[in-house]
Amino acid sequence: MSLLNSIKVSKRHPFIGAEVTGVDLRTPLDEDAFDKIHSLWMENLVLIFPNQLVSDEQHIKFANQFGNLEVHPSLAHRSTRNKEIYRVSNVDESGNIIRAHDTAWQYINLSWLWHTDSSFRSVPSKGSILHGIETTREGGNTLFANMYQAYSHLDADTKRRVDGLYVVHDHDFIIKQSQELSKKSDKGSYDKLPPVRHPLVQIHPVTGRRSLFLSPHTMDYIEGMERLESRKLLDELIHHATAEKFVYRHNWTNHDIVMWDNRCTMHAVEPFDNTSVRRIMHRVTLVGDRPPMSA
Repeated sequence: MSLLNSIKVSKRHPFIGAEVTGVDLRTPLDEDAFDKIHSLWMENLVLIFPNQLVSDEQHIKFANQFGNLEVHPSLAHRSTRNKEIYRVSNVDESGNIIRAHDTAWQYINLSWLWHTDSSFRSVPSKGSILHGIETTREGGNTLFANMYQAYSHLDADTKRRVDGLYVVHDHDFIIKQSQELSKKSDKGSYDKLPPVRHPLVQIHPVTGRRSLFLSPHTMDYIEGMERLESRKLLDELIHHATAEKFVYRHNWTNHDIVMWDNRCTMHAVEPFDNTSVRRIMHRVTLVGDRPPMSA
């Protein structure tokens, strides 16, 4: 019998986020169930699968049904057992909390900024799938913003102003967001990634809908604008896009799996006491199909 009959869906937010139950992600999806989940993903942008007791290997196999997987450029945060697993964690692989102000600790703190995964690549990520292995009770929630809605709620003048603009994204710009890390001689080991340019407004390759493409932790400047004017416009768009009405807050419980579309969302982590509170999250990231298409 097809898994399709057992899948149940409930909205978590009017614009973004739905919970999906009745599916065990440890086993392969049949064709009907895959089509259903993919359709729900495109419709809701963020899917929450509660109580999924998956291993890293099962996590990878589930994700591979949706595409190939990236290897994150930060060497310190790659799993030594499965290179596709990015450890979004303040706990090392020996089970110890990473020392405060260690380079790896400072880098992972930058996930608290709003961002879109892999915006520093010429072909950004299609989506990400995050497994909450050891979650927090206070703080550590993940916020997701709907970038379709952010674009559609711009006034006509602003839409005309931003359509056709390009933004330079740079992995090194992430490091600059941390005053302490940026001053260190050892800023960590990363794959070399040159700056790239992406449209400020993009067209989704599956839905055909327009969305803002913002990733504050990598956006350096808008091409063809003075730096101050560029920064002012980007900051205004970020403020607009992260308004409460566009945002779903996910309160984690252990073994939630959350899957989101990086082509039409942004996300950020709410701060928590990461010097003493453990948070272990494993993420896999889907390789993008093509460079973003300008509106």
